[in-house]
Amino acid sequence: MNNNNSNNISNNPRLQNISPLKLKIIREIAEKSKGKTIEEMLPQIMKINKELQARNISFSKDETALLLDVIEETIPPKDKAKFNMLKGFMQ
Repeated sequence: MNNNNSNNISNNPRLQNISPLKLKIIREIAEKSKGKTIEEMLPQIMKINKELQARNISFSKDETALLLDVIEETIPPKDKAKFNMLKGFMQ
């Protein structure tokens, strides 16, 4: 993750009240999704979702929206429209 994106996540006021574990997960997802297409990201998102379920970790609606916003910052501009369509289904 570049320092700019890392700083954006660290300085985001929406992250101030999130648990350290969830913040770590959000940072990892942002790093793994950086520059990937939607098609490349979907299997990764599914894998992360399974891991979270296995660990009995869930995100609130607000946390999910924040996570999706963080991911959106990392994807190529050409994939933003597709991502926004998927985002509508995920929230």
